[in-house]
Amino acid sequence: MMRASRRVRSMIMRLFVGAMVSSFAVFTLMVVIFGFSLEDEIFDLQVRDAATEFINENPSPLELSGTMPGLKMTYYIGTEAMPDWLKAQVDPTYRNGAFEVFGKEHGHFHALVRTLDDGRNLYVFFNARPFIRSTPQIKGFLVIIGGMVALGLLISLFFLARMSRKVSGPLEHMAQVLGDGDSVAGRMTIPKSAPRELQALARAIEDREARIQELIERERQFNRDASHELRTPLSVAYGAAEVLEEKEGGKSRALMRLKAAIKDMQQLTEGILWLGRDPGRAQACDVSAVCASSIRAYGHLVGDRPVTIRQEGEGVSMPVPEAVAHVMVGNILRNALSYTEEGEVLVSAAEGTLEITDTGVGFGHADPAKQGFGVGLTLVSRLCDHFRISFEATARPDGGTVARLTWRDID
Repeated sequence: MMRASRRVRSMIMRLFVGAMVSSFAVFTLMVVIFGFSLEDEIFDLQVRDAATEFINENPSPLELSGTMPGLKMTYYIGTEAMPDWLKAQVDPTYRNGAFEVFGKEHGHFHALVRTLDDGRNLYVFFNARPFIRSTPQIKGFLVIIGGMVALGLLISLFFLARMSRKVSGPLEHMAQVLGDGDSVAGRMTIPKSAPRELQALARAIEDREARIQELIERERQFNRDASHELRTPLSVAYGAAEVLEEKEGGKSRALMRLKAAIKDMQQLTEGILWLGRDPGRAQACDVSAVCASSIRAYGHLVGDRPVTIRQEGEGVSMPVPEAVAHVMVGNILRNALSYTEEGEVLVSAAEGTLEITDTGVGFGHADPAKQGFGVGLTLVSRLCDHFRISFEATARPDGGTVARLTWRDID
């Protein structure tokens, strides 16, 4: 399933908001972790300093427990004087190091053990719970950070929206100019405030358009020259064939075939030349009459085979020049007659469609040794694409081929 396309501005906004939210989450997590780590370091430092000061003042303390001044830390010499809940939390194998005791309802203690000169262990405990940030305090801290981030996000979105408009606006304008099908020359008006890349893109599109128009004009000029050079000798040849036919009294089959061949060449030439012209300037033709003419012209291809040619539909218009219609219908009809050994070839025309159906071997099932190598259906397909006519040739389930041309009805 393909994802729906998005506008450039929307993509920029979404990516920015996603980046901001992700950065805020990572930043908040780092601040919280750093805050707790810093608290632990401060508490451990206070306990170490208090223990060092106590040992300096009392190298061999007599009392087994007591309270230190300042932050009211508690000390014990050995573990015998400790309360039972605290004794259970202390490992007697600890030597000269800091540790923590989680006493549940009794408190959260940062502790330090030092070995005295007489071999006894000094334990110093500091209840840090009153000094640790509570959950409401942390929530308030996060709310403050969240508010600051939201304010910064709104300010950033305001400037980002202005910046993205400078990018998406020219892009939408270029898409509109390119999409209307007209020439882009002089229409790519990109604001000076737009990024340089967009201005360079607009200039590149205009340059490419100019080169394409130059090539098209060169092709049109060639078609005009080629049209004259090809039509003139064909017209002379056709006229000469008519003169010879008159001298022969119209009875020579060879001259009739020659005239038909020259006429086919004229129509084929005209059809090919239309590939380089604007299809919008073409005039519609009566495709029913073209079908009748093609049947008369190519009916001799049947020969002695038991094949009948039948036509249905009259007065149907097709939005192509008559010469192009002759090329389309003639190639399809010749193809149908060439691959039909018996049965029927039906040429049916209706509003917006033309079908040529045969009872031959079926499209795509012909013997490769009997297939031709002319322009044939390839030219028909190219002409159909040029005049925006749908063309399809498919094999029929019960044998044979149906070639179908469809177009929009002519108003």
